[in-house]
Amino acid sequence: MKIYIAHPANMDYENEIYEPLRNDSFFSRHELIFPHEESSKIINTRDDYRNVDIVIAECSRPSTGVGIELGWFYDEKKPIYCFYKTGMKPSGSVAAVAKEVIEYYDSNDLVNKIKNIIENK
Repeated sequence: MKIYIAHPANMDYENEIYEPLRNDSFFSRHELIFPHEESSKIINTRDDYRNVDIVIAECSRPSTGVGIELGWFYDEKKPIYCFYKTGMKPSGSVAAVAKEVIEYYDSNDLVNKIKNIIENK
């Protein structure tokens, strides 16, 4: 399964999202697309959005870039799952495009909830 990971550029995505997913052997069977893997520069992901199977979005903080990406994925009818950290309030607009909006309390909880979604697809 090809899984796109959307997130705001202004968070510690490497330690909070990328590393926990990379370190879980479950995800070795899947292709994870990390938009800022090579650098923290803004990149055009529109070329990649047609070829993904599922979108995981970290939406704890409002982000114009994530919103644009989610719009592209929504237009392609890709399943979008939005996550937000306990104590944060995601933008209300994510509910309009997400299949589900899910609360998590730490990186381990996030990884486990993503695995649950993938296992049930």
